[in-house]
Amino acid sequence: MIELEKAFEMVKENCFEMQIEDVHVEKITGFVCMEDLFSKIDMPPFDKSAMDGYAFKHSSRHGQYQKTGILQAGSSSSIEVGDGECVSIMTGAPLPAGTDTVIMIEATGEEGTKINFKKIPPKGSNVCYKGEDIKKGDLIFQKGRKIKSSDIALITASGYSKVKVSKKPEISVLNTGTEIIEPGNDLKFGQIYNTNGIMLRAMCENYGLETKYLGIAEDDEKKLSEKISEGMKSDILLISGGVSMGEFDLVPKILEKLGVEKIFHKIRIKPGKPVFFGKKGNCLIFGLPGNPLSNFVGFELFVKTALRKMTGESLTLPIFLKGFIQRSFSHKGNRKNFYPAEIKYENGTVKIYPVVSNGSADIFSLSKSNGFLIGDINTRNYEPGDEIEYICFEGTV
Repeated sequence: MIELEKAFEMVKENCFEMQIEDVHVEKITGFVCMEDLFSKIDMPPFDKSAMDGYAFKHSSRHGQYQKTGILQAGSSSSIEVGDGECVSIMTGAPLPAGTDTVIMIEATGEEGTKINFKKIPPKGSNVCYKGEDIKKGDLIFQKGRKIKSSDIALITASGYSKVKVSKKPEISVLNTGTEIIEPGNDLKFGQIYNTNGIMLRAMCENYGLETKYLGIAEDDEKKLSEKISEGMKSDILLISGGVSMGEFDLVPKILEKLGVEKIFHKIRIKPGKPVFFGKKGNCLIFGLPGNPLSNFVGFELFVKTALRKMTGESLTLPIFLKGFIQRSFSHKGNRKNFYPAEIKYENGTVKIYPVVSNGSADIFSLSKSNGFLIGDINTRNYEPGDEIEYICFEGTV
């Protein structure tokens, strides 16, 4: 049995890097950027109006102006505006020569082609100046960052149509257990629904991965071997269940027969102690314990670490943070324990509320949580106000 830190190290050491490819900006969400991006243009690329209104020269300071034209966004008009004149201008339109200020329509009144200014705004009002947001050559996005949908506008506006990104791994998911059946079927005595396979598939797809679902393999060596062999054609194979010490926990033995190199099997954590990690060729294999919380913890800690490393993210390890526990809490303290928790940011402080759980099969406690509090190996009891480590589920806090 190895320590958590050693497990992280061994996962990272045995990952291979995915290929780099050019992907069009409309499809880069969820990919890891593999080049520093520098703006190809100034933003804005020209002085422009921030409002619908009238552009004029501030130093003229008249109460009434002669409207000489109209400019809309995208216009390339060469209108020049003289003293006592103004131009009707739409939001985003280039500021015409001779003007330096825009007054909002609401602050004016119209009499034919004469425009009355109720109150002249300060010079430069409602104008976005060339390069005031970003200058040409500025670093806008760093290599190793995962691209979010909120980044797309910046990257596109900076002049990029394609970006070098890391190809995403193909991942296969296999659930094991004779007692497991797919949702939609009637349960017979002794059967349970396939929670883990569905959950792991959803976690993979939420991460933006192409996922191949291999279904359920019964606790039969031949059938398991066939399914595992199929799954090892992917970059990553996730196997749920069959990795503990029971008579029908056949996965480690089958993996050995199939030539899989075992990197580790068992980690000093709870839940998730029996996690298996190995590789064969260019396939990484994770065997995750069958209880749902163990499955979830294994994916959050180890599978995501591998995914981040393979795709070139600059930060590969899970982010462990510290907050303050709000209720008395005790645990055995002989392993690093991950307990379901509700994590809230209140009045500038991270507050952690333990969620009552009946163990690693308690899926209700998982549903009520947005992270895990982490009970330390050397600490058995926590009181309200004590500092404690926690980890958030991605995108929840």
